[in-house]
Amino acid sequence: MIATMAVRSPVASRPKTRDVFARGPVLAVAAAMVAGLLLVSAAYGFHRDELYFIVAGRHPAFGYADQPPFTPLVSAAMTQLLGLSPIAIRILPAFAMGLAAVLAALMARDLGGGRAAQTVAAAAIAASGFLAAGHLDHTTTYDLLATTVVLWLVVKLLAGADPRLWLGVGLAAGIGLQNKFSVVLFGASLIIGFVLTRRWDVFRSPWAWLGVAIAALIWLPNLAWQVANGWPQFEMARAIAREAAENRTLFLPLQVIFAGLFLAPVLIAGIAWLLARPAGRPWRALAWGYLALVVIYLATAGKGYYAIGYFAALFAAGAIVTEGWLGRGRRALRRGILVVAIVASAIFISVMTLPIIPIDVVGSTPIPEIYTESAEQVGWPQLADAVADAADSLPPDERALAVVFASNYAAAGASELLGAARKMPPVYSGHNSYWEWGPPPEVDGPVILVGWHGTYLPPGFRDCRLVGAVDNGVRVENEDQGDAIQVCGGRTGTWAEMWPHARHLD
Repeated sequence: MIATMAVRSPVASRPKTRDVFARGPVLAVAAAMVAGLLLVSAAYGFHRDELYFIVAGRHPAFGYADQPPFTPLVSAAMTQLLGLSPIAIRILPAFAMGLAAVLAALMARDLGGGRAAQTVAAAAIAASGFLAAGHLDHTTTYDLLATTVVLWLVVKLLAGADPRLWLGVGLAAGIGLQNKFSVVLFGASLIIGFVLTRRWDVFRSPWAWLGVAIAALIWLPNLAWQVANGWPQFEMARAIAREAAENRTLFLPLQVIFAGLFLAPVLIAGIAWLLARPAGRPWRALAWGYLALVVIYLATAGKGYYAIGYFAALFAAGAIVTEGWLGRGRRALRRGILVVAIVASAIFISVMTLPIIPIDVVGSTPIPEIYTESAEQVGWPQLADAVADAADSLPPDERALAVVFASNYAAAGASELLGAARKMPPVYSGHNSYWEWGPPPEVDGPVILVGWHGTYLPPGFRDCRLVGAVDNGVRVENEDQGDAIQVCGGRTGTWAEMWPHARHLD
């Protein structure tokens, strides 16, 4: 009983005015975020991964070589409903990150923050790496939403809410696991936080264990698929680990950048409030959980954005500190400083990660090199047209037997999806799950090779000639710019013999 009272006391003593949700300003921030994302959603084009997700979702499965099924199935469904366009698949990501901003505000309220704190929390999310995630139909986007929902519920539970909310935690975590395996490490970091703060009440709750069971049950089909297919996810993890030195070097600086750069002090203040202030004690596990996750990813060479799932809760806590700071002397000046920090962070994130710079200009800026995801949204229609031109150059009898063999899933996805209007020959690749949808039929026809750097020729093909090259026309360097397009008269062996050696996971 004493332990329960200690947990509940900060919330119980909170003024009633703190329970009011700042609906107007928070929803205005979220709406502005969503509207801005939708406004620029088609400015460049599909991202290389989005093309792959759409194709993967058109091959429904309980799992794929490089991720669980959630994002591919959603991507394919949205294009089925709304047509093949970047806008179609980016509607849900935009609204998902708008919802994350609202949840951050609700967490600020649950932590004891008033209207100002709630507004600051929402604005911080809208001016952080969440804004970048809302532009692309990626697994990261839905991962951020899933972890934000989990944190929102955990904030309530740690303050003594109805323990049946653990079932909601399990549901959100389970759906998250059907999208990205990183939820496992996120959950592990939360457990570390509970242990370090001696929140034994969590472990004693049968509802918490039921939540774990729900998450495991939802994850089970994908887990079974991984087991049946030899755990390709482990090989993917090893591929990521090849970039270990770079990932570790950039990890901590990227935490600051993804916090919105100028809003990093709010995030740091949130961590300090949770760790040191008596009012933050019920939720101290969240700060330790974030720090534990940072250590885990530094040890495993994870990418910098893997740990930002905690940001909504940390910004919510930091907004409490910011609200107090705003209420002290020279209020107008302090409000002005905060507004400048929010606007500057939003501009910084937008310019660096959103397609705001005109496409014919961005190639002359450092943006494609700094934020490579921007470069990977450029040039896919041109690639598809170049491959279709190569196919059209063949005599009709040869074209009827031709296949396209791409080195990577993006070149394959662009050829298959964007070349459909020009009746592209069947497209195949050995990259990740594309390998599972082959091999091509055993007909003796020409093979159009696309996506290999320079004039490199993969083994197994004969009578090859260079017919073109990939050129996006705007001088943007990305993974496929300048790659050769070759037409080979045939093969030195059968597809059945070649296909086991064609697979690569990276």
